[in-house]
Amino acid sequence: MVKAPWHYPRTALADQYLKTLAIGLSKSLVLFAQRRMGKTEFLRKDLLPAAEKAGYITIYVSLWESREDPQSVLLDAIRKAAEGEGIISGVWRRLGRPGSKIGVGANASTVGAQASWEQGTAEASERMLDLRQWMNTLAQKKNPTLLLVDEIQTLSDEKRYGALVAALRSALDKHGDQIKAIFTGSLSEGLRRMFQMEKAPFFQFSHQIPFPRLGPEFVQYMLRAFANATQRQLNEAEAWQAFTDLALVPEHFRLMMANMVQLGSTDIAAALEEVKTAIQESAEYPSNRRS
Repeated sequence: MVKAPWHYPRTALADQYLKTLAIGLSKSLVLFAQRRMGKTEFLRKDLLPAAEKAGYITIYVSLWESREDPQSVLLDAIRKAAEGEGIISGVWRRLGRPGSKIGVGANASTVGAQASWEQGTAEASERMLDLRQWMNTLAQKKNPTLLLVDEIQTLSDEKRYGALVAALRSALDKHGDQIKAIFTGSLSEGLRRMFQMEKAPFFQFSHQIPFPRLGPEFVQYMLRAFANATQRQLNEAEAWQAFTDLALVPEHFRLMMANMVQLGSTDIAAALEEVKTAIQESAEYPSNRRS
């Protein structure tokens, strides 16, 4: 396995979530935090390996990276696991394979899938039957399955994705002993529509828990990685203050560290101001585009 020196491992947290599911009181979990707080990295680099080590068949899908056609990406990931093709990445893949019910060409794949889900055609019903069959197949396998869906609120549009979410809920209810699920979300309103509204397909289905923020141990780990990469030391108190000034957002702190490595600098204060400026410019960019 390729080492990731800048990844802060959270193996104990991964084991905790797996143990929670194994107890059986909850069939799924929803981890909530704003974007850039490390949820995706945790799923891919901590939870996924821990689940595989524990004997799970694993399925990982990032719906945030697949916003053009999230339903097809999710279904194809489940199909691949059921048919033994392994895990696919979260990057969107067109379903132009032989025998696909959605279409062969790139445009036909996207447009055809969208139309079928929105209009409730017979084709969409066939896809629901496919989903049930694939979940039945997974449930019959010797090893349990763990479905990891990143940014699940992408499917919160009831009109477009309600049938898919309802079918997924039904399958997870039926096969809860063999198929577990962990979802992440970053938009509270989307999660509320999916899990807290009484008529929502996922109403009271998952236990929603805040994704824990990183603390001083993360900063200490990053300073060790910085020292190993550059043979230079950084002041821990200054680094922790910078992390708090960045609202404990690990992605922003990593950007600060990367800039310092690139520039050969140990000036935390200057690097912090550069990152704050970049964050501000990024936040203002969409409004500038619209003006």
